Amino acid sequence: MQMSRSEATRMKRSRPDWGLERCMTCYMCLAGCPVYADHANLFLGPIGFVKLGNMLFNRVDVADRVKLAAFKGVHHCDLCGTCQDVCPQHIKIVNLMRLLKSMSAGRELSDQYQLPTKALHEMIEGFI
Repeated sequence: MQMSRSEATRMKRSRPDWGLERCMTCYMCLAGCPVYADHANLFLGPIGFVKLGNMLFNRVDVADRVKLAAFKGVHHCDLCGTCQDVCPQHIKIVNLMRLLKSMSAGRELSDQYQLPTKALHEMIEGFI
């Protein structure tokens, strides 16, 4: 299921005030992330998703950032918030991760190992 052009355009117009553009690439979020520490081969890590999320809301960017997030393992995030707690720029990373997880699950996208995001999202969110 592809994102429609109008859905993509609407998404680009509604940039939330999460501070994504303030990322200074210090890698503190990555250093603190327990999921990345345990599964670097499955999970891009918070800094990668912040950069990807920043482009998600860029009006000029036309790439399918939700599909890329799913491919890079967004659904492996357990939303613990450690990345956000250590961020010196106070970026709302958990909000971004929750959005990317929800959007990829809604489209039933898979990661690079063909793990279905919808099933994992529902297990983590308690729907199964």
